[in-house]
Amino acid sequence: MDALKQEVRQAWEERVIETQTKIWETIEPELARWQYEMMIAQRLLSKAQDQAGRETWQAQVDVYQMLVIEAENDLEKEQEELALCEAMIAEIDADLAASD
Repeated sequence: MDALKQEVRQAWEERVIETQTKIWETIEPELARWQYEMMIAQRLLSKAQDQAGRETWQAQVDVYQMLVIEAENDLEKEQEELALCEAMIAEIDADLAASD
């Protein structure tokens, strides 16, 4: 039975690694990029001299805001996944400790 528990624990550990990798390598860099681009677009919006320029930059700011929100939602979802994985691993560890 302990071998089964170890196998299940390993699967959850792999899930943690996959999720953390996705956060570090994809979501966080993407979020940082969108936030930076939004900041630049906001600066350009504030410098726009005419209505057409303001409309153009406002549209860009709106797009970046949407992208930031989407990335933040993705990050939150993956953080929830990590918490679930960590709870499972902790419970499996408790089972393993109890069977010693």
